Amino acid sequence: MNHKQLDQYLRKYDPIEEIQIKTRKNINDFDGHELLVESGSSIPRMQEEYFFNKGPIFISKHHRFADMPLHMHSFIEINYVYSGVCKQNINGKQVVLKQGQVCMLDVDVPHSIPSLGEHDILINIIMKKETFTGSFLGRLGNTGIVSNFLANAVSENQRHDHYILFHSEGNENLQYIIKNMMCEFFDEQDYSVEMVQSYLPVVLTELMRVYQLDKNFELTRVSGKANIIEILHYIEQNYNHCSLTSLAEKFNFNSNYLGNMLKERTGKTFLELVQMQRMIRASILLKNTTKSMDDISFEIGYESSSFFHRKFKQHFGCTPTQFRKKGK
Repeated sequence: MNHKQLDQYLRKYDPIEEIQIKTRKNINDFDGHELLVESGSSIPRMQEEYFFNKGPIFISKHHRFADMPLHMHSFIEINYVYSGVCKQNINGKQVVLKQGQVCMLDVDVPHSIPSLGEHDILINIIMKKETFTGSFLGRLGNTGIVSNFLANAVSENQRHDHYILFHSEGNENLQYIIKNMMCEFFDEQDYSVEMVQSYLPVVLTELMRVYQLDKNFELTRVSGKANIIEILHYIEQNYNHCSLTSLAEKFNFNSNYLGNMLKERTGKTFLELVQMQRMIRASILLKNTTKSMDDISFEIGYESSSFFHRKFKQHFGCTPTQFRKKGK
């Protein structure tokens, strides 16, 4: 399947759409058996066992022409607008997705989708939480404290009511990759499952790029003060010789206020962020160089290699030597 064939496949009415365009009533894929109203909740919860028999990622086209009632999932969902516009009601808030945009929903987020029109094509990419965590945090969380912050913000959706809208319509690379991913899923060949799994971290990496741009836009300087990403980037680049006091002076903050803001936004103190960056840098040096433990210890700011060993084991659960052997 190429992209032209994919387009034809997505625009063609599927069997459920053939019925929904006449009745305007929602039909579930598994006769409603996948929806379960669990004890203590009044909102149906879609169960994951119906979707992952072929692999850890499932992709489907949302059926047009009927309202999708309020429901929630036991899995992570990425909504991608292939064509047209899609409105969603998420946690009681209306969100409008435009062509090329992506919305990521965390587990158990109540949402409904009003009827989609002829040219409104919404793609659902779903995965178990552990699949998402392994593909995203495992790959990106250990490249620096900026990436760690962004990856955790996306996965935990700390300030986004458990969903994130990515303004990704201008990211042509992302569109191309998602189309390739759909071609593999909808027209299965040898190794298609592996290909879809390989595309996922690339898609998530592109989304993190979009998210960083969005956050820099949303958190525009106020009264000459920097946003959280700028501050974390500075720590990442200057962790060996900056203090909370010098950082506060650099960005025109009161040091106590800045310390509290870092803790609130990242869940870590200034010293913990510095420590994390040292460990991340050490892990990169262990993987990609043949430098001695003494040299690595000195480079990341520790005069004592035994202290470095102790801190590294606390952070990674193994010694630097063990870590280096694992990476070979």
